[in-house]
Amino acid sequence: METRDTVNGPSVLSLLWGQFRYNNRSYWRTPVAAFFTLIFPTTFLIVISAIAGNAVMDERSGIRLAQFLTPVFAVFGICMASFVSLALGVAYSREAGVLKRMRSTPLPAWILIAGRLATAVYISLVALLVVVGIGTVFYGVDIVWRSVPAVILTIVVGVFCFAALGLAAVALMPTPGAVQALTNGGLILLAFISDIFIVALPDWLDRVGWFFPLKHFVNAVADGFNPFLTGSGIYWDHLAVMAAWGIVGVVIALRFFTWEPHPRRTRHGKDSHAAVDLPEVGSGELEPMRTVRTLSPAVVSGGPSLWALVAGQVRYSVTALLRDPMSVFFAVVFPVVLLVFFSAIYGTEAKWGDLPLPQYLAAAFSVYGVAVLAYVNLSGAVVDDRGRGVLKRLRGTPLPRWAYLAGKLCSSLLLGLLTVALIFSIGAVFFGVRVGVGAMAMTAVVFVVIIVTAAALGLLLASLVRSTQTAIALALGTLLPLSMISDIFVNAPELPSTLSTIGWTFPLRHMSWIAVQTSSGAALDAAWFQHLGVIMLWLVLAVLLAWRLFRWEPRP
Repeated sequence: METRDTVNGPSVLSLLWGQFRYNNRSYWRTPVAAFFTLIFPTTFLIVISAIAGNAVMDERSGIRLAQFLTPVFAVFGICMASFVSLALGVAYSREAGVLKRMRSTPLPAWILIAGRLATAVYISLVALLVVVGIGTVFYGVDIVWRSVPAVILTIVVGVFCFAALGLAAVALMPTPGAVQALTNGGLILLAFISDIFIVALPDWLDRVGWFFPLKHFVNAVADGFNPFLTGSGIYWDHLAVMAAWGIVGVVIALRFFTWEPHPRRTRHGKDSHAAVDLPEVGSGELEPMRTVRTLSPAVVSGGPSLWALVAGQVRYSVTALLRDPMSVFFAVVFPVVLLVFFSAIYGTEAKWGDLPLPQYLAAAFSVYGVAVLAYVNLSGAVVDDRGRGVLKRLRGTPLPRWAYLAGKLCSSLLLGLLTVALIFSIGAVFFGVRVGVGAMAMTAVVFVVIIVTAAALGLLLASLVRSTQTAIALALGTLLPLSMISDIFVNAPELPSTLSTIGWTFPLRHMSWIAVQTSSGAALDAAWFQHLGVIMLWLVLAVLLAWRLFRWEPRP
């Protein structure tokens, strides 16, 4: 990082360029950020275009469906860059003390923020070019050249709006996890009422969407790609709403932004910066996060039992997960919100196949929730522990290695089954979802099998990658596209044959099918056992490969 010399230091442009280069390098070294900004919107464009068949919308001009989908997902990528990635970058820098230390250097604060904003603008342009480039080359998207200046103006205002809101989120939220939950979770939820994930909305919910800036951003850019419209393509009403939200974000950021990390509290209410709260030896709370201490033979011989050690690992894993707002959001809150959202929109009379829609969605979204817990979160946690040397240091503790893995698996089972119970309970109370008394026990057994299989696949993924960011990016990069073709987000009969075949190859679709059939009280016929057999095959393969490839020490 460049700093100003006391006598003849670098110029303002040189400092700004240095900050831009540093932030840009940091961004590309963070796979999760690149995934959500570039791969996520591109994947949705490819999958939805494949599902819809990229049909010709107008025979005379040859305009295809992708002409209208491409700008929508390009805007989604831009918002991920200018809103989510910007906010997370600033939040993590503040948490690590970087912002506080930078205040003691000759670097002006405004250049520090300007470097972040310049990086957000650059990544937004990259996201736009990638998505539009794929749409143009592979899906026949035409550029409406008369609207290009208007689209550029709209993107500039949109980036300003969401960058300001991202800084406001950092100002209001105390931790990076809270910032990520607010920005990433909020953006995805708004996408359902902002014409990104195309859903038939009731009038009142459509009006709610117009209150927020995302829908204005999406429609202004999409109209710039619409060849059937005339005029310059500048929509001052959309721009005014985005500008107003941007000003609100600037005001909040200026009023509440802090450069120092927020103090964390221990369980006794003390400042965590002042003291470290360590468990007593023999309490059963041997946590891998703690610094390993040398134990005398007397302490070891009189220490906790193996079951107490496993119980301590379960408590540690559950506590760590519950303290991560982003993990809780995607594993628990997100499936519940989707169940309520779609059931409220389409009503209890809607059908998915032969079942009431809420009955189907409760099982499908439960599968998604437990997959996030046991596949995404578990793989990220294990890789993080290994990267920090925790798994290597286990050799110097009374905790057997198998007990560490057993704690991770049991915590996934516990939280997973609680998530399933929560989703079905909300479905039962509000949308008439029913699971017969005879089907409850079998449904629980099925979800245990699903969770164990997802955990084994997560452990296999942790065996193949080095960094936590890469593990989470790959886990989400496989789970989200497969959810689109596995009877969770999209109805399988509508899929093209190629995508349907891919869906049947992987276990997620079999998990969804068997969970739906079991919870609805269907008979355990030959098809049911076939789906169970595919899941068990994936479980055995994942365990064998993880046993062969897993490493306890950090990779060089």
